Amino acid sequence: MSRSTTIWSSTSSRPTPSASSAHRPITTTSGITREPPNVTTDAATPAALDGVTVLDLTAHIAGPYSTKLLADLGARVIKVERPGGDPIRGFGPWLGDEPGIERSGSYQFLNTNKESIVLDIKSEGGREVLERLLPVADVVVTSYPPAVAERLNLTPDAIREIADVNVLSLTNFGWDGPYRDYTLSETVLFAMGGEMFSHGSVGREPLKMGGTASLIQCGAMAAIGALGAVCTTEVHHITQRVDVSLFDVQLNSVDRRSSAIMAYRFSGRINAKPEVAGPSTGAGVVGVFPCADGYVEMTASAGPYWHRFAEMIDHPEFKDPKWMDPEWMNSDAAREEVDVALYPWLAERTRAEIWEAARDAHAILAPLFTAADLFEDPVFRERGLWTEVEHETLGRFPMLGRPYMLDETPWAIRRAAPTLGQHTDAILEEAGYDAAAIGELRRKEAVA
Repeated sequence: MSRSTTIWSSTSSRPTPSASSAHRPITTTSGITREPPNVTTDAATPAALDGVTVLDLTAHIAGPYSTKLLADLGARVIKVERPGGDPIRGFGPWLGDEPGIERSGSYQFLNTNKESIVLDIKSEGGREVLERLLPVADVVVTSYPPAVAERLNLTPDAIREIADVNVLSLTNFGWDGPYRDYTLSETVLFAMGGEMFSHGSVGREPLKMGGTASLIQCGAMAAIGALGAVCTTEVHHITQRVDVSLFDVQLNSVDRRSSAIMAYRFSGRINAKPEVAGPSTGAGVVGVFPCADGYVEMTASAGPYWHRFAEMIDHPEFKDPKWMDPEWMNSDAAREEVDVALYPWLAERTRAEIWEAARDAHAILAPLFTAADLFEDPVFRERGLWTEVEHETLGRFPMLGRPYMLDETPWAIRRAAPTLGQHTDAILEEAGYDAAAIGELRRKEAVA
């Protein structure tokens, strides 16, 4: 398939732009004006990724999260949805506990600041629209399984034959090897990643982490890969493929997995489940403990932290030198003495009261917050961890706020996640389709 446009060459260096041309918009053969990534479209409040365009061909969690991170930094993200929409629209929680294609909290969170166009890319008209959009992007992000991408002729190489763009592909096991076409779930991913082996109670089956942490982490890693590709294009004037595998990300996880793998490679040690499955008051106080209105987590081992623990619960007897003796600390008698002093003290106090006592004593302790606690906490609100968005049909509702702060190019949710096909006509017009052509595409159900 011949290229419809050449914006930057992937095989040879792009000439360094002169001072007069460095910020000149690029008009592709599709008619859409594409600005160089370093152009700021709003001089008053520039965003970090103003001028960067992302074509988002992903669905579900990992891919949309990666492009959300880019959109929240100011990139223009055009989300291409299949007829009926991204399947994540069918996942709760639901705003007002009322299911609906626009009411999914998961969809709303994963797709802030994006534009939505509905394309049936299997149709002739939908495919033509897609091929007009590809050259506009600084990076195209896909999440098709390899076999599906080959069937659709949307592999990274096929896309780069149409347009000279960066292509980031999110797959389960990458594009190479005998596992490349295997499907997986969060549980399978966590199990094959190795760390499930050390989770759970001794004598019981292994457990996975709760939620979809591995998919979210993969999305974050994909965003880093996309940024790396865009920066490379700016600095070295080349485009490239970025192959992101969910499994590869698991092996480089921020939890204990990477250290467990290094432990095996360096010493042959295989991490096993901890012998102590619950809170421990032997050889120190470690774990999650109940209190009057919930739970607290604390760590008080030997040394200064043990003395701070003694101050926290106002038990000076624990400062006796014998509590510095590991043999005594590990004895049943010591454990019983700690239990008698600690558990009644906790039962009489709330998390807030215990936390205040811990702060006063400089002890290591934290309350276990519920989602409601986090949302209502004034400190987190003042830090901007919560924000509100205005949705054209749902009105105003709260949303998680910024994960970090940039003082010159602030992170911002400028608009809520788009309704299904909200920007279809506008994007088609920008791509050169007139009203009659758009009407014909709609009649043929190539777009919606």
